[in-house]
Amino acid sequence: MANKISHFALAVVLAAGFAAPALAQNTNWKLDSDHSTGRLTLSSTADPDATFETGIARVKGSVNLDATSLSNSSFDFIIYPADQDPASINKDGSLNAAEFSNAPRSTVITFRSKEVKLTGDGDLAVTGNLTLTHLERPALITYSEAYDGPVYGEPEVRTATREVVFVFDRAAAAAANAGSSRKLKLAASATIKTEDFPGLFEAVTDLNWPVVVEDEDCKAPATIGEEYHGTSCTGTPVVVSSRPSSSFTIGEDYPGPDLDAPRVRDNVSIALNLELTRDASAAAKASGN
Repeated sequence: MANKISHFALAVVLAAGFAAPALAQNTNWKLDSDHSTGRLTLSSTADPDATFETGIARVKGSVNLDATSLSNSSFDFIIYPADQDPASINKDGSLNAAEFSNAPRSTVITFRSKEVKLTGDGDLAVTGNLTLTHLERPALITYSEAYDGPVYGEPEVRTATREVVFVFDRAAAAAANAGSSRKLKLAASATIKTEDFPGLFEAVTDLNWPVVVEDEDCKAPATIGEEYHGTSCTGTPVVVSSRPSSSFTIGEDYPGPDLDAPRVRDNVSIALNLELTRDASAAAKASGN
């Protein structure tokens, strides 16, 4: 009974926050991939303090928030390495292997919601299918005087899908307060036991996740001379909060961090920090202008 009252009350708040126009009642948002990230963290059930981030990825996709009926909302997004061209990901979330002729490995994670509902705490629990795609090309090394690095063979692609729940912290309240805003920020997380999702641990750790740089702006020099040092880039890197204590060297054949300790192998967490945008005309209609 209390849950029904909570759901009804929040629905009223949502309706008030989004106002009357139909567009505001059912709002489509596009994820700004330049400001949306997914933090990939390993953790231990036995030792909650034994956690560290394996990397940070970019997120792209779309979100539909239905103010009149939250259960009709939907979330559709893709988590991918920062140095990867979004065009290399097909519309269904699969990898376009032809775009990875020079990449030894890559991982893409796709999520599509199936059910959206409120929790007793007022958060938004989004249940859906999480699809993991991991591409790896075996290195073909032939040593000779003309050797200039490894040549990669045909791609080996492994895919697995499991049901996962992302909990959006007060996402509904944030949506209610969005009104005519052109931007909306949401945070969510999901913790997945590796025994329930075979291949997830390997796909997340068998990759050197590139640094995510927000507002990156790269410019080539106007003139090229003897002192040319390449393109100059500026931006704000998203910092990884922790790293394994063991040392490692990053290169083309980097196999991932040394994770021999079994205590860090049983959970993979994905924390989302999403920034959503809608165009100016949609925001204006939502405000009644």
